[in-house]
Amino acid sequence: MDFGIRVGAVVERDGALLLVRHEKPDREPYWVLPGGRLEPGETIPECAERELLEETGLAGRFVGVMYISDFLSEDRHTVDVTARVEVVPGEPGEARLGSDPEVEEGSGPTLTEVRWVEFDDLEEIPLLPAWVKARLLSDAARGWPPGEVYLKGKDA
Repeated sequence: MDFGIRVGAVVERDGALLLVRHEKPDREPYWVLPGGRLEPGETIPECAERELLEETGLAGRFVGVMYISDFLSEDRHTVDVTARVEVVPGEPGEARLGSDPEVEEGSGPTLTEVRWVEFDDLEEIPLLPAWVKARLLSDAARGWPPGEVYLKGKDA
């Protein structure tokens, strides 16, 4: 069984959420929060900041954990940690398409776009997992209230 911990970074600016688009063979393109697999010996804050920098070129500062959930299937178990990350004040630059070092050598890139998406436009974006999209829309509309962190097993 493949087991891993994935850390996704919620980065908000002026009513927009930073997302990255993935394209993989044999499936429709989709959007996700910048993020990826936690490396051995790495903390959750370190992973969130590293993944944001790798995928978008933006330096960030970990603020806290928003949600934790499980994805279970017959051959895979992933613990998803959704973290709030702020762009480091005074850092130069705009978000740019980075890379995904987890892609096998010789394969085409899976990251194809990075974009600030207005919350009003988020309904039209195929953001995965779907429960994260619904929760982000709800929490943003309520001013990011603190709440339940462990969200049990959610569908991908």
